[in-house]
Amino acid sequence: MKTTNILVALLVMLSLTISATAMEYKSITREDGVSAYASWSDTVAEGNEYTYLGVMKTDKVTDIYVNICKEDVSGNFNCMYGFAFTQEDVFTMDRRLDSATLSSVNVDLFNSSTGIVEKTVAIQADWTGEGDVTKGSSHYISKFGDFTYKFSDSVSFRQATATGTLDGNELGTSVFGEMDKFKRASMSMEK
Repeated sequence: MKTTNILVALLVMLSLTISATAMEYKSITREDGVSAYASWSDTVAEGNEYTYLGVMKTDKVTDIYVNICKEDVSGNFNCMYGFAFTQEDVFTMDRRLDSATLSSVNVDLFNSSTGIVEKTVAIQADWTGEGDVTKGSSHYISKFGDFTYKFSDSVSFRQATATGTLDGNELGTSVFGEMDKFKRASMSMEK
């Protein structure tokens, strides 16, 4: 009988230990990368055209985002947007944020009203840094009961002028351009 009681007590203690261990959780994510953004506008006979390009590269993937809007003379907009994700080395930026280049990439564009792919475009761009490099950082901590979440990031960014082509047509000089270099870290933990 004593052996049975000891065995039951050991099993209870083991299950409590396993439960306590299972309740503990900790996850850390780190991400370093570079990004660049540009927007162009053009006046045409039918109205105005606006093109926006965003590129972000980490050690895992390069994300490309394109948004193209056409505004007619009555002020009505027709917009298309698209994403491309690649592990190919299509985006480069120098360490001092002096310049960046996106090689030609094909992006499927969806009609923002219908969600249907309207066409595929090839986009390419070059950035040239202007002015000084600015640095910033942020930190965030959230606690709720036994759960804790922490986030921190640091970024260096520089204004830029961008030129590019869309389906072989010159976009001209950008009305906005920026290059960034960033480091991010997040941790979530439950005790």
